[in-house]
Amino acid sequence: MERCRFTTSWGGVARCGDEAFRDGFCRFHYDCWVRGEITDRGLISERLSDQERRRAINFHALTTGAAPRS
Repeated sequence: MERCRFTTSWGGVARCGDEAFRDGFCRFHYDCWVRGEITDRGLISERLSDQERRRAINFHALTTGAAPRS
């Protein structure tokens, strides 16, 4: 199974644990990419200023076992 290529900005090494859907992204991160919320390289866009949305994108299917802080 190929994993989603989104890399969270949380440490810059953790990746989404969902299965790839299209263009290397899971369904959730593919939709984010279409909206311009993440870059072609699979990183969160610096232009996204909504902190709640950034957290939702960053921590979607994170497989490190650590819970995000609010």
